Amino acid sequence: MKCRKYPHVDILILNFNGKSLLKRCLESVEKTDYPDFEIFVIDNGSTDGSVELVREHYPWIKLIEMGSNIGLAAAYNRVINSLTSEFFALLNNDVEVDRYWLKNLVNVLVEANDNTMVTTCKIKFLHDKKRINSAGGNCDIYGVGWNRGNGELDNGQYDKIDEPFYSTGTVMLIRRTLWEKVGGFDERYLLYGEDLDWCWRARLLGYNIKYVPQSIVYHEWQASRRFVPIVYLLERNWLCTLLKNYSLKTLISVLPKYLMIKSLKFLWLFLRRKRNEMLAVPRALIWNLFNLKESLKRRKEVQSTRKVHDREIQKRMLKKSFEVSLWLETEKHPILRNY
Repeated sequence: MKCRKYPHVDILILNFNGKSLLKRCLESVEKTDYPDFEIFVIDNGSTDGSVELVREHYPWIKLIEMGSNIGLAAAYNRVINSLTSEFFALLNNDVEVDRYWLKNLVNVLVEANDNTMVTTCKIKFLHDKKRINSAGGNCDIYGVGWNRGNGELDNGQYDKIDEPFYSTGTVMLIRRTLWEKVGGFDERYLLYGEDLDWCWRARLLGYNIKYVPQSIVYHEWQASRRFVPIVYLLERNWLCTLLKNYSLKTLISVLPKYLMIKSLKFLWLFLRRKRNEMLAVPRALIWNLFNLKESLKRRKEVQSTRKVHDREIQKRMLKKSFEVSLWLETEKHPILRNY
């Protein structure tokens, strides 16, 4: 599959105090084999010389300064809404890209005739290129999302184009048409889960996400997240996504089981003396209670425009709890294995 005429693509790279990562990323993106693209670095108030690096060594790159760290979701929203290109790619600053990554994503997206509006790639670990970091994102019926294939040796098991539940935010190619219909990322999320929530909302409108294994990116996983309360952000954002995106009937069915699983998780972490992770569970519940009014407002917007029933959405989800599977060691996950 090859486009007759490749469309212009804006490549958006978000950065916060990632000077060393950014330099490596830009050097690889510059070598992209694609006829028409423009690179934007969105800086979220860096103080480590990232801005000076771009100005001095990459003057042809568009630098957009937020002035302060307003969060991933808000920064992307502001920039995307100010641009006009029909196609834009979101790219982490801690990746190196294969030369043909963009062509392969565009080919599938442009040629798709099944309401596909987002494509994502095969992501491998930068320092262990034989292992997969992500082959798209999976989700269980309780809203827990994870990278498909994370940590697995790449033996060709994810070498076919298919439909994961969502595209991880590390790399996403999106049509503006869909962005305008779905709306932007939920800016309350700050980090983690905004990609799952956004793709879920896209699916509710009847649109698809495609995984393109011919497009390859290498990721220094967690390099830019070393001081982030990961478990807390995941817990609160997953619950918020459930509250917004499920129908009332499905919520009534899922929430009691969800709360039971979280109670067991709290006890599990207590017995293992993981205090910070244990406290993340009630903190996430409390945050959602305090933000319930805003979540209900956004829920109303989502439910009023949805076109797809939850039965169809859940067909692409894991029917059992992924977290329980981790405890029973029938599933593995590099971040969540200890939680």
